Amino acid sequence: MPSRPLYPAIFSIGVFWTTAAVRGVLFPPLVKNVFHAQKDVASVFLGIFSVGIAIGSVIINRLLKGHVSAKYAVRSVLTMMMFVIAFYFVARFWPVHDGPLIKTAAFVMMPLGWAVLGLLIAIAITGGMFVVPLYAFLTTTVEKSQTARTVAANNIVNAGFMVFGSVGIFGVSNIPGIGVAECILVVVLLCLASAWCANRLYKAEDAPHVPDVLP
Repeated sequence: MPSRPLYPAIFSIGVFWTTAAVRGVLFPPLVKNVFHAQKDVASVFLGIFSVGIAIGSVIINRLLKGHVSAKYAVRSVLTMMMFVIAFYFVARFWPVHDGPLIKTAAFVMMPLGWAVLGLLIAIAITGGMFVVPLYAFLTTTVEKSQTARTVAANNIVNAGFMVFGSVGIFGVSNIPGIGVAECILVVVLLCLASAWCANRLYKAEDAPHVPDVLP
């Protein structure tokens, strides 16, 4: 029988990857239609996320010192939400550019360009701090014989959430009066959902079968 923290952990991870799917869908039109930059900038955004999540995983491991805990999960995702809100305002008030699309080199040289990149890596770092400890629950709250099955089930759930997020954000973007920048606020709502899930997970940590320290 799965332990109590298992389901909140799977759901929390699923919601997190939903935000990742939403960002992946939004980046190309956001780069072109809001930041007026070439599509290569979207690749830079995705690269920054990969690096930021890796940095976040290192930071949270240092903070937890190897312990399996959602202690910092709620604070991490709420901090991530604040960075997403700041990112929204930068995008919302980005200056209008009537010339050709901005090249990557020119974008990173812009003061506001650095603000965008800084916020993106901050979002990624706090996202990594949120999601990485949750994966530990998938391997420590079930018997070792069930670990592979649990991870596989989690991957299926993640795929479903990501499809839902991609389709959902496409539908939201087609609502009259809703621009690409406003769609960023969907991520804010997902962060709140993630915080709720993480809070439930943290409260469930007193289950006796959850190891205190990673093996």
